[in-house]
Amino acid sequence: MTTLKISIITPSYNQGQYIEQTILSVLNQDYENKELIIIDGGSTDNTVEIIKKYESRLAYWVSEADKGQADAINKGLAVAKGDVFNWINSDDYLEPGALKEIAAAFKKQPDKKIMCGYTHCFYDETGEESHTYRMGMRKKIADTILNVEMNQPGSFYRTETVRQLGSLNPSLRYVFDGELWFKFLCKYGKEAVGYTDKLIAHFRLHKSSKSVGEGFFEFYKEFLNIHLFIAIALKLPEPLINYLKNEQHIDRYKSAAWEFHFLEKAKFLKLFADKYKFLLYKDKEYELARAGLTHAVAQRNTASFKAQLFLALKLSLPDFMIDKMRQYKRRKA
Repeated sequence: MTTLKISIITPSYNQGQYIEQTILSVLNQDYENKELIIIDGGSTDNTVEIIKKYESRLAYWVSEADKGQADAINKGLAVAKGDVFNWINSDDYLEPGALKEIAAAFKKQPDKKIMCGYTHCFYDETGEESHTYRMGMRKKIADTILNVEMNQPGSFYRTETVRQLGSLNPSLRYVFDGELWFKFLCKYGKEAVGYTDKLIAHFRLHKSSKSVGEGFFEFYKEFLNIHLFIAIALKLPEPLINYLKNEQHIDRYKSAAWEFHFLEKAKFLKLFADKYKFLLYKDKEYELARAGLTHAVAQRNTASFKAQLFLALKLSLPDFMIDKMRQYKRRKA
């Protein structure tokens, strides 16, 4: 049986101190049917010099200006010939034997469209404690999207599946991997996800990496825009959409239409009703507030227990009595 061809794409920009380890971690894999594609964004350090050392063993490489990391990966996808692909950033590296393990896992689980293994996340400079993790999956896809637990380096997609999803979104700087994962789950569902218990990749955190140098809040802002996009696409109640709009800090996010075959709309609504339940009560959206409070209780959400208890007491009344009570308090004040 023909082995799977695996494409590794490395987007790169001024990571000359790390990229040789990245390249060798791919080229030295004990798996023959592989290709390494490097898309460099016009580095001004010694990156190109290092790439040229190995160009005879590369399937393709280029060094030119691009529109960011997602754009670079898409350039690689356009020339990739593999059945399966992943991208390994130029400051990260593969575990020995990783590609053989991924190929074996796909062979054992041929119906899967993504294979998720473990990634070792380590701090290069600070000496902080490292951790090993795998792509997070909750019982519901809605929960998975709202409680992001990403592990891109250890997760390999079938190449054609990613092309069908529209490749990576260049309007996102930080969370294009998250958007791809969400689109995948919404279209194909949890049954399309396969797992291996093996360590696959190493993810380096250092002061010049986006994950450290540019801060968590930048990632959060992009995720908020994706949440807003989904809420509008699912036609959630207008108050929830407006609350999400009020949280937005950027407007560059653009996306083609998604397919929501497996996303639980009712669950997605309850999650946001839970998040905004106090605002919903304030704005007299009592039924939505009750839905949010019910979800919080069901999930045993004990945060702000006292405030939630008071909200529960208020919402236990009929709507007209709540309004009268609020009118009385305003007059008294």
